[in-house]
Amino acid sequence: MRLLGAVAGSPYVYRLMLKWHRLVPPVERLLRRVSRGRLGVLELAGLPSLELTVAGRRSGIPRTVTVQYVRDGGSLLLVGSNWGLPTHPDWAHNLRATDRARITRDGTTENVAVELLTGAERRRAWRTILDSWPNFALVQERADSRSFQIFALRPTSDGA
Repeated sequence: MRLLGAVAGSPYVYRLMLKWHRLVPPVERLLRRVSRGRLGVLELAGLPSLELTVAGRRSGIPRTVTVQYVRDGGSLLLVGSNWGLPTHPDWAHNLRATDRARITRDGTTENVAVELLTGAERRRAWRTILDSWPNFALVQERADSRSFQIFALRPTSDGA
């Protein structure tokens, strides 16, 4: 897995993924379906990922998407990079509208509390994220002036 992580960390691989980023979601869905949720595109690239389920902010319908995460102590950090496109990803809008979500990773599903990070806490988290996957700096360059939303997910003991 270290080799895959090193390959995924390459700016060249990232640029190739940007070129084909529209193919990633359908391939992701297919891989998840065939592997019964155990394998996705990010895992193939050696990157940690989870399935995030959060209610749609308008519809209330649960939406599930696969996202890369960075471990930060007892929290998991999510970056609303949207491949560096000019707009925030839909899942980030949905997370902003709630304080709870559900995640599945490594075959385990759990409820999490959601916090949008700001100020010094966000700056510290961004450094942690860049230490984990430096290509986020390339994604930020592509996004120009759009500041990525960074969320901390923390396990909860409730059933909500």
